Amino acid sequence: MKKEVLNQCVNKTMLGKDAAKLLKMHPKAFSRLKWKYVRHGEDVLVPKKPGPKHFTPQNRTPSKVEQVVNRVGQTNGSLGPVGLADKLWEDYDIKMHPVTVWRILKRNKVRYTREYKRWKQEPKLYCLDEPGEELQMDGCYPYGRSRKVAVFNAVDDCSRYDTGKVYDRETTENAIDFVNRLINRVPFQIRRLRVDNRYGKRFREYCESIGIEVVENDPYSPEQNGKVERFNGTLKRECFWKFCSYHDSLEVLDYKLNRYLDYYNNRRKHGGYGMNRMTPREKIARTMLLSLSNIYQLTQPQKVTLTLQQHIFFVNHILLVYIPD
Repeated sequence: MKKEVLNQCVNKTMLGKDAAKLLKMHPKAFSRLKWKYVRHGEDVLVPKKPGPKHFTPQNRTPSKVEQVVNRVGQTNGSLGPVGLADKLWEDYDIKMHPVTVWRILKRNKVRYTREYKRWKQEPKLYCLDEPGEELQMDGCYPYGRSRKVAVFNAVDDCSRYDTGKVYDRETTENAIDFVNRLINRVPFQIRRLRVDNRYGKRFREYCESIGIEVVENDPYSPEQNGKVERFNGTLKRECFWKFCSYHDSLEVLDYKLNRYLDYYNNRRKHGGYGMNRMTPREKIARTMLLSLSNIYQLTQPQKVTLTLQQHIFFVNHILLVYIPD
């Protein structure tokens, strides 16, 4: 039937749109089929077997490397293709593009085989320009309410630089103590804190007395401090549930938390919006260096003032990162 219809169209005894409707094809698809039929003959009407052909592509990943990728993908469920590509390069010396990692996992049916038909609203991504402009502060219970272990975290919106401390409870007194620790630890000046509306009036008055603005989220709106909420899940999976025990003391948990935060801030590359696969340390150094260069490029000289934390960070980090030996 398809051959007869094509012959009628070639002989101009039938319109193309009528032939496409008869064969239940799109008019453009029928036009391409007609062009191939005129050029190659009846061979185009013979159906071909779909899928890979009887040859191996030259750029096909070796089977041994695919086995390593499948094993890493199964054992590191919290990492995406970009994180898996970094782990393959760091642990196995296998340099691979994240898209290749995704294709291998999908082809071997390790991941990405489900069809997500549920509609999801696209998130509004943003990143502030300067470190310390706003820090998102929150507390979490890594072992649930059954164990008296509360972790306070504060994530810088610009650089993802994180500071944390372990307490026995999440109270206003502990929140104030954590703010004092935060001021002494971060290498920049804190201007604003974004918190949930659960620390009370005394916490807000104390922060304002030391020059820090406090912004409270709307009730039942965790997306307003999504960076620290996302970090709480990462901290539980990669630190407390992996390297810590349920029965560890608060001192041991705080020590392991500081070890992990040192890795998180100085060596872990981030793929979030505005990070461009940089560590928080590199992002702070780059931002401060660009701000200083913009000031020096102005026509009229201006006075450049740095806080003590910024001066120490500039000497110890920026010069080591951006000035060659």
